[in-house]
Amino acid sequence: MPPKTTTTTPTAGTVDPEPPAAAVAADAHWAATLEKLRNRKLAEKVLRLWDDSELKRAFNDIEARAAEAALLAAADPADKVRRAAAVAAEATLADAVKGADAVTIKLRFRALPGDAFVKLIEEHPPTPEQLDKDSDTEWNPETFPPVLIAAASVDGITEEQAQGFMTTWGHRDRQDLFSAALAPQVDRRGDLGKG
Repeated sequence: MPPKTTTTTPTAGTVDPEPPAAAVAADAHWAATLEKLRNRKLAEKVLRLWDDSELKRAFNDIEARAAEAALLAAADPADKVRRAAAVAAEATLADAVKGADAVTIKLRFRALPGDAFVKLIEEHPPTPEQLDKDSDTEWNPETFPPVLIAAASVDGITEEQAQGFMTTWGHRDRQDLFSAALAPQVDRRGDLGKG
């Protein structure tokens, strides 16, 4: 039987004391939550590179239809027709993903642990000339992208390879590559608000 606790209303200017460590340790819910927090994986982003723009467009259409069907089914869970449409769209998408895996290159990027991302930014500050052009820039747009791409790459892209891609690829592909490496560093995976 857990120990009895009493609730008191804090007075202005006081801080609620931390609960005793033994009570926290005995709380099975908190112990399970803490275990999940410790085992939480770092965020990842996958960049899928297509050589055939028609196949890419068809895949994106299938993906959009599956997302729309899922939203409609979630809006009215009792609607069997919408649920069936969502299941069918999800199956079509699963087949499309298998097909896409055969004709695309997938590059994976992972969030850097701890303060590694901030340290990379500090190591690649914008030059005074770059700040004159864009006072909001946080990093050197010439040196930072290949360093981040290499650091975040799960597939082992080196800095030299990343620099080569950033030099030889087209503008949009370079943006997509850098965005894929940046996304897991800056995307939030939590929601603040009412639980």
